Amino acid sequence: MAQTIICPKCRHIRPPDASNPEWQCPSCGVCYAKANEPSVSVVRHYASTPVQAKQGWNWEPLLKIVIVVAAGWGVTKYVTQMRGPETVGNTVAGTVEERLQSAATGAKRSDITLYSAPWCGYCKAAKATFAASDIPYTECDVEGDLHCRDQFDRLHGTGFPLFVVRGKRLQEGLNYDALIAALNEEKPR
Repeated sequence: MAQTIICPKCRHIRPPDASNPEWQCPSCGVCYAKANEPSVSVVRHYASTPVQAKQGWNWEPLLKIVIVVAAGWGVTKYVTQMRGPETVGNTVAGTVEERLQSAATGAKRSDITLYSAPWCGYCKAAKATFAASDIPYTECDVEGDLHCRDQFDRLHGTGFPLFVVRGKRLQEGLNYDALIAALNEEKPR
């Protein structure tokens, strides 16, 4: 026995010979299940529930982030303090100047070439570090010396400072770690 279906939206009675799907009203096309009106108890529940609007900033997510960052910082400080200074191989790593001075032990002026420009701040910083650590080097002013400019172009230089350590071109920029590694790698025997 077929059950009589009445559309909850338009109140159309579905005829037994309707050609559209059984879930759809032939008159208005609405889905019967979605067009059902909410029950009176649901309407009363939502009507009686007070709405509480939050005012101001929600500090909870920011507070969680601050706590995580502070905990991470504390753990890092604790581990660093317990482990002691960082070590490289079997020796204790010192300041950049100390590591550079150690790597440049026995170096000659011709071992390190610094291609620089007078306006380059990083070049000035490198020269000051070399002077303070008594590291021998050869400076080649690209803007003031055509021979230096020619060598810089042959090295495909595009930025300053550009270091060449014992014939090996390093990446442009002031990277003391790369300079120290090149000096240690190419130590004369």
